[in-house]
Amino acid sequence: MESDELKNKIKEKFLKSLNLPLKAMPLWVEAIGVGVFIANIVESHPNFKARLKEIDDKLFLFEAKDIRKKFYLHIKDQEIKVVPHAVRAPDVEMRGEVSVLVDVLTGKEDPDTVFFSRKLEISGDTASAIHFKNILAALG
Repeated sequence: MESDELKNKIKEKFLKSLNLPLKAMPLWVEAIGVGVFIANIVESHPNFKARLKEIDDKLFLFEAKDIRKKFYLHIKDQEIKVVPHAVRAPDVEMRGEVSVLVDVLTGKEDPDTVFFSRKLEISGDTASAIHFKNILAALG
């Protein structure tokens, strides 16, 4: 078995093992966890923050359909705030399985590839979605 194939199988089993705990997790704990995850991405990619001004004051909804969870990213003043609820409609909505969303957010999966393979649904403000997709693609 090739190394990449083994890594993918381990990742798949790991993510499946998280499904039940993630389904039961309260929203405030979930928001903290996603916030730490996003902060790690931002810290490990210095140019990421500077590019956020392209999508200032935009609200992104990420929904993991397989575990029925969603969270919002609010981009404001080159900062990303993770919020469990939104007071306004999101500018962009992205829906897919947890593994797909994680891979897109970490730059391991090209958003275009998963979109055209129908693993990721994207709707809303097209310009903001493209800017965000380009920022994520630069992570890879």
